[in-house]
Amino acid sequence: MRKRFIAFTLLFSSMLSGISYAANEQVEIQTDTPAVYATNTQGKKAYVSQMEIYLDGEQVKPIAYLISVDAYGAYTYFKLRDLAYLMNGKDCQFSVDYNEKTKQIVAKSGEKYTPNGSEMKASSSGDQVAYETDSPIWLDGKKVEMEAYNINGNTYYKLRDMGEVFGFDVSYKDSSKQAIIRTPSYTGPDTPETNNPDENKPSNPDDTIIPTPPPTPEPTPSKVDGKLTVLIDVGHGGSDPGAGGTTPYDFFTYQNRRVSAGDGIYETDFNLPVALCLRDLLEASGATVIMSAETDKTVSFSDRKKIIESNANKADMLISIHHNAFNGNASGFELLAQIKYKNGGDGYELAQAFEKQYLEDGRKRHAPTVFKEGSNGDYYAILRYAANVDLLAVISEYAYIDNANDVECILSNEGIEREAQSMHDAIWDFYSTHEY
Repeated sequence: MRKRFIAFTLLFSSMLSGISYAANEQVEIQTDTPAVYATNTQGKKAYVSQMEIYLDGEQVKPIAYLISVDAYGAYTYFKLRDLAYLMNGKDCQFSVDYNEKTKQIVAKSGEKYTPNGSEMKASSSGDQVAYETDSPIWLDGKKVEMEAYNINGNTYYKLRDMGEVFGFDVSYKDSSKQAIIRTPSYTGPDTPETNNPDENKPSNPDDTIIPTPPPTPEPTPSKVDGKLTVLIDVGHGGSDPGAGGTTPYDFFTYQNRRVSAGDGIYETDFNLPVALCLRDLLEASGATVIMSAETDKTVSFSDRKKIIESNANKADMLISIHHNAFNGNASGFELLAQIKYKNGGDGYELAQAFEKQYLEDGRKRHAPTVFKEGSNGDYYAILRYAANVDLLAVISEYAYIDNANDVECILSNEGIEREAQSMHDAIWDFYSTHEY
């Protein structure tokens, strides 16, 4: 749910083997640094990153620097042109140019990037000095602001922020010190099947090698009773309106409240009506439905936890309904699933059922299903609460309500019903091959 966590980046101070540094180490600005890039008169030490980067299963080597930006540690920054170069030919490719007259970075989604010779190269060897910059990106004519640093005349951004803007997924593996980039249409493994070149060498003919099978994902405990029971978690509500945006034209909410073009809209205008419609569709199909809320009211996380725990033995699955927001440019749907299923199993297949249905209904996928791990299990609280009581769960982010084009799909009763129908069909499609 990027609306609340768009600043997510992984803390990489542990990845600087053999390097020690002080947080917020200050370095005096050099006289040859272009003034247009600097927003202050001091720089920060930028250390060459040792992190491995994989794009759609293949290792790539963009130039990256670890910059100590606050008292909590350092973050890794990548050159915009390197990412544009790597995305050429993929479904989220984008062009990058610099307008000398306006001093603006201009990007266009869907366009092929034209290299200028600086890609995948460091302008100087070794550690550098980074200077904060307020130079925004103008993407498809719209201003996009991200935290950025200038290093030797090139602008560097956080990888996850760039993923949000340009439509690719980013995850990190602490144990192996790897960053994983997946473009929307890629469905293969995160990394090559082997990173050890010796594994491809012929083995001793006298040796018998028995490959170790991959671990089997833990299945969801069976609650087989012939009656499908779905717990619907209505995201936000009451004093917590959720993500916000503006409507591109007049429309009426499910509460018959008129919203004029340019006025604010919130998740609460959509989450509950979709949930109520889904409830009616599921019940009409013979399922039992449990709701976290049936009116627009505040439901705290502690209350949601209690609802999940008290219904864990009744429900076969949980669907949490949300709508996204980021920067006005991101678009499409996204599914968040439990980390125990990141290598396959019920949770992965459930998310795939939703993706398949949304795509068939004409929605665009923002990024592949997200399996995000936190310090205590699943990063997202709802998924973690459900996992703790062995309840299968998925979070649906159907559209970006701060994107004028994307939000059009739900600015009508027909749109609300279509979203709910897609969820209904995805659930029944999944349970056509799974017990309940």
